[in-house]
Amino acid sequence: MKILDDTATISRIDTLGMLDVEEGFYSQLKNAISISRSARINNIKTAPDSFKGIAILGMGGSGFAGDLVKSLVEDFINIPVEIVKSYRLPGFVSDGWLAVAASYSGNTEETISASMQALSRGCEFAAISAGGIIEDIAGKNKKDHIKIPSGLQPRGASGYLFFSTYMLLDSLGIIKVDSNDIDETLSLIEKKAALFKREVSAGSNSAKQLAISLFGRIPVIYGVSGYLSSIAYRWKCMINENSKCPCFCAEFPELNHNETVGWENLKELTNKMVLVVFKDEEFEEKIKTRIDTTVNLIRENFDDIVEVPVEGRSALAKAISAMYLGDIASVYLAFLYNTDPTPVKRIDALKAELAKLN
Repeated sequence: MKILDDTATISRIDTLGMLDVEEGFYSQLKNAISISRSARINNIKTAPDSFKGIAILGMGGSGFAGDLVKSLVEDFINIPVEIVKSYRLPGFVSDGWLAVAASYSGNTEETISASMQALSRGCEFAAISAGGIIEDIAGKNKKDHIKIPSGLQPRGASGYLFFSTYMLLDSLGIIKVDSNDIDETLSLIEKKAALFKREVSAGSNSAKQLAISLFGRIPVIYGVSGYLSSIAYRWKCMINENSKCPCFCAEFPELNHNETVGWENLKELTNKMVLVVFKDEEFEEKIKTRIDTTVNLIRENFDDIVEVPVEGRSALAKAISAMYLGDIASVYLAFLYNTDPTPVKRIDALKAELAKLN
């Protein structure tokens, strides 16, 4: 475990600087908010109270931004929010809907396909990307495009992708973002970035400690319906992509209707797993009881149980700070496996095969 405090070895493993990206997350958030606030949205004509629904189109790291936005806004608006992670747009998304296409590269083929369908059906449309075909589509169709900085992996651009989408809805009057929530989020992330950086030893660095607790085991992440379900899925994806490890997730209360029973057998296999659960004093009592009772019922099936306290006052601050912990911990976990976190060779190989079809 000493590798996590060996900055020279970290630099040798991390050839493309994924830890640099995570250590710069606070700066990315500040820049993302500035870009989002200054974006000119001139081509959407539908009044905010006239939209039939919102469809956010995106895959992978870009799609996660949609997941998180939906979880934060769906309780406060009176229209549906549909996240489209596919080539095909659902049949009910048509004239009167707002389609927001988020593709970091701008070349995600599923998002391009869904975008073309949205435009052909008469949806209002806006795009978010660092360039690529999505930017061209927006320009050719005289639609708004928010351009974000290039040069990152999509999963490393979550601040840009999330805030561009979130603040777009604020600019259109669909939601109202509280500036106090943004200030709290920035303050909390600035504090966490100082605590999580590589120079802080594992004994004092909770991100490194989390990575150590996950090392050598298969993580199972339990979220709670709402934004913590999105965060649990984000942790799964980041452990998959950065740490190159299998990881699984589920959410309360749904998991109590199926998965809880599934831990009765195969203990000789499940005892190589670690369960991660989020804890928040503001959870309603029924959720607290579900979490505590479930953990007690299945505790013997796992090698360890890790409880992660959720920090912050606003849902926005809680979500972004919990996401950040998982993001940077997944990079530290990669180092424990002596693995460069940035390359995703199997995804690249798949894309190369798909490109042959075009």
